[in-house]
Amino acid sequence: MKNLLVNLRKYRPRENTDPLENFVTEAFAWLLKSSDEVRDNVLSCINELLEISVELPKDSCTISTQENFTGRYPDMVIAWPACTWVFEHKVNSNLHEDQLKNYREHVENCTNDHRIILITAKAYQHGQKPDAALCWQDIYNCLSTLKKTVNDEMLSWALTDFLGLLKVEGLGPSTPINSFSMKHYLEAIKFDNQVDSVFRAAKDKSWPLESLGLVPEFKRQKGESRVGLEFCPVVGKYGRLWLPGVFFGLLLGGSDHGVNEFLNDELNLCIVFDFDRIGQAYIKDSGTYDSLKIKLKSLVESEFKQWQFIDTVIEPKVKANKWHPIVMICPMLNVFEHMNTHEEQVDIVHKIMAKFQERLIGIPEFKQLIDELAQIKKVE
Repeated sequence: MKNLLVNLRKYRPRENTDPLENFVTEAFAWLLKSSDEVRDNVLSCINELLEISVELPKDSCTISTQENFTGRYPDMVIAWPACTWVFEHKVNSNLHEDQLKNYREHVENCTNDHRIILITAKAYQHGQKPDAALCWQDIYNCLSTLKKTVNDEMLSWALTDFLGLLKVEGLGPSTPINSFSMKHYLEAIKFDNQVDSVFRAAKDKSWPLESLGLVPEFKRQKGESRVGLEFCPVVGKYGRLWLPGVFFGLLLGGSDHGVNEFLNDELNLCIVFDFDRIGQAYIKDSGTYDSLKIKLKSLVESEFKQWQFIDTVIEPKVKANKWHPIVMICPMLNVFEHMNTHEEQVDIVHKIMAKFQERLIGIPEFKQLIDELAQIKKVE
């Protein structure tokens, strides 16, 4: 099979384009190029949706991305002697004004027969009269059906990975409302306030990190999809800075931190080390940070065995986020299952997090790193 990484390496980002759309496009094109069986099945599925179907290629065809249509760039073009198909792919964005019309005008001057194919995340994004309009869910279903019949191990792996990509990005089959959600929705919407209350109350407890000047502040951060207590050093006139920040709380979603693969569709308590741009630049070549990271991992493995230590820089299953290079998670239910009162929940949060802070302070490199980063900021 063709090399996926080489294919993605050829991708050239363009202004005002969605990186996810481009990534999905390149992965999809790679899959089509790598297997005639996949290509033929996908083309057949699309051909059935055309008002006027075409004779599909019996031999090879050309599959390309980022073709230049006089300054306009359709996502993918599949061409063979009898016909040319021009693809536009959408995930989070809508079609630009006259986008498909512009493609059609260009391709009409270059080929004898053509079709415009639109693939989007949801049906409401369909428009501008393509010859066939699909959702990524249709591609998912087509490839899922094929996967059940393939015997080639490498092809099966490739299909599994691409289907996994679509599913993780919300481009696979839509899930129905389940009866459990219907029964418990009104109770569940109280959850945010209850979580906030636990961490607001915990903020007023005594915290070991305060001895190093890391002051706690309650945060509900929508961008990071987390809620809890953020401990940061206060650096002179600059105020609170992630140099580093240490966040203790609840991770509501893993996309920003890049750890979706580790969440197992459940809520997780988290401990996250955050660094601003100055910190990110410094820790790249910091022996202090490298030593701290090694000792932190050892600490988690020896004393906090319910927790997972994730180095987002080197972990292959993570979409690295340089702002949060170290993430530790533990299923919330494991901790809260037998806590029946608000006070018990506050106390267990404080007990676990304070214990971790005590052990963290016991690692000399942690204070050393705080001092080094503060000094850099002061002389900036």
